Amino acid sequence: MLDTVVPLGFLGLFACFLVFWVVMAVRILRQRRVLKYTDAVRATELTGRVRQLKVRGYEEQAIRLVQEELAMPPNVARSWVKSI
Repeated sequence: MLDTVVPLGFLGLFACFLVFWVVMAVRILRQRRVLKYTDAVRATELTGRVRQLKVRGYEEQAIRLVQEELAMPPNVARSWVKSI
């Protein structure tokens, strides 16, 4: 019994670590797209405002906000807002 539990436990921990690593990598890649236009603090604050607008159902306003704040092209802003 113990011969199967220990390897399965390590396999489970490895799977959790792998999922965590992938999620963090995706978050970093999303932020890098915005970091070309602004600094990290402002990007974090803007991400929070965009999330609030999306939760309330104002995705188009979120896109306009990103375009106005960062002078980002419309197609890039739309893609970034959808990825959040």
